Amino acid sequence: MRATLNLTHRCNLACRYCYAGKREQRDMSLITAQRAVDFVLDITPEASDVSIGFTGGEPLLCFDLMKETIRYIRKREQRTGKSVALSVTSNGTLLTEPILDFFRAKGVMLSISIDGRANVHNLNRRYPDGRGTFSDVVRGLRLANGRLDNLQVNAVFGPDTVEYLLDSVSFFSQLGISAIHLDPDIRASYSKDIYPKLRTTYMRLADRYIRDYQEGRETGVNLIDNKIIVILQGGYGSTDKCGMGETEWGFAPSGNIYPCERLVGEDNGGPHCLGNVVAGLDMARRCSLLEKRGNHNEACESCGLQRYCMNWCGCINYHMTGHIDKVSQLLCESEKALIQAAGHVLTTLSESNNELFLDRFKKHAPEGAPAQTQRRQPVLETIA
Repeated sequence: MRATLNLTHRCNLACRYCYAGKREQRDMSLITAQRAVDFVLDITPEASDVSIGFTGGEPLLCFDLMKETIRYIRKREQRTGKSVALSVTSNGTLLTEPILDFFRAKGVMLSISIDGRANVHNLNRRYPDGRGTFSDVVRGLRLANGRLDNLQVNAVFGPDTVEYLLDSVSFFSQLGISAIHLDPDIRASYSKDIYPKLRTTYMRLADRYIRDYQEGRETGVNLIDNKIIVILQGGYGSTDKCGMGETEWGFAPSGNIYPCERLVGEDNGGPHCLGNVVAGLDMARRCSLLEKRGNHNEACESCGLQRYCMNWCGCINYHMTGHIDKVSQLLCESEKALIQAAGHVLTTLSESNNELFLDRFKKHAPEGAPAQTQRRQPVLETIA
């Protein structure tokens, strides 16, 4: 079960690609946060994993609320016997040593949003007065990297910054960050000339990834890692796919319930609002959503890469096409390029018996087999 509490619509930045909503400048109340936690724990089956994340706006503007909610979660853990993994996504500008010490003590994973070096980051991530935020974010990142073991960066890229991805990954590595998440701006407008740039950029990332492992550096880049795992497993399993409205939830500051935090937006109570923590779920809306969930593109049904493609993510589909079950051409081209890049990594490092790489991914290979498995052959032959 995965849930995200949007603690506030407020933010101290004015990022150009923000999807978090600005109309309602409200904060979540403690009682609403507690009810959201109760909702999640009550519907989670016994022995199932639970993760609760905090986001916004900028959630550290509500740090006192976050602290009290985390303390409440830890108490509920003891009463229910359910373990909860906690995470916070922050722009990094408000981090202090006491905040980081609290995260460390409570076992909170921190994700800091930074898009790359100053020339890339400051294009989109600015203060309301237009000033770039790079120096303040790097200060927070360095502070966190010295105090937390569980830290990652999240870099958003779009049509104007995709070509800088390799340089951004190199920059993060120089800062000592090994957990790197790269995510496309899902609301941007992309022209067809971006497709060859994606293929070239992803393959360059793959080559950089290979060099890191050949030189004894363990690197984690979500775009590559996730596809390697999917190839080893023979495709996405049912539990890997989008669970919006079933195993995935987003809670607005108002207490309204959404099937994903990316669909909270302005929290205007539109068709994606599935109820409220006080009134409960609107079962008619929820059933309607569950019926539409998935991928209904006819072209995908005959695609040899369908099992390995993330064509099922409802919130990404919605922001790119306006429909939760319709896949954009951009996602199609991006997924093909990623599968090919990950296949290149897997083939190169497994055939050279790179022990660091094999040891990291061995748990995802078929039981009793090394990374060079028969299960990965069909997809590698398809993308060759």
